[in-house]
Amino acid sequence: MTIERRKQDRLKSSPLPSDYLKMVREVFTANFEPGLKALSKLTGLKSTFSATGEIFSAEVVLAVSLMQSKQLAATTVYASADYDPQASSPTVEDLLGACVDAIATVFGEILDPSNTKRLAQVADEALSALEGIPFEWTSMGVNKRTIYVKMDKANPNLERMAEDWLSKHDPDLRRHEAEEQEETEKLFVTGPKDTKPSGTRH
Repeated sequence: MTIERRKQDRLKSSPLPSDYLKMVREVFTANFEPGLKALSKLTGLKSTFSATGEIFSAEVVLAVSLMQSKQLAATTVYASADYDPQASSPTVEDLLGACVDAIATVFGEILDPSNTKRLAQVADEALSALEGIPFEWTSMGVNKRTIYVKMDKANPNLERMAEDWLSKHDPDLRRHEAEEQEETEKLFVTGPKDTKPSGTRH
């Protein structure tokens, strides 16, 4: 799928492995459980996280979406880090770990279970309802690295559903996606030792 990105080039990208994205989703669900419950209580809708991401020639992008049942819009936070495939450091794992922490920082601000006003803003489908949130790429320091974050109301799942339909009806596309997935998995080992966002560690 075509994810929101900070740098523009025409070189191909590779999606992050599904196992890694599943782990990110589980980490956010566990760490923000109180906020999810408070939001669901406020709206009467089930709130869940979804994750997606891609590795480009010059950047790594991770996106985590907060979705509510019956709503097409989602609250999606993107994190982007400069990436050099030829450099030995930082690794893809290092950059993704910082991206996870950066996204967790943003969600920590909007999913505070004690701040009902902010939760109500999250529940609103209008982008303008959320105050003090980066709607354009904004830099922040995370683990001594510069990570860029932005947020919008896009729902990557809708795009994924459309692409899934296309892949089922296009064998060549399905084979191409499988090859990209295999290439990405060679770049790094999934399952970092400490997956909990540093902002939520005790």
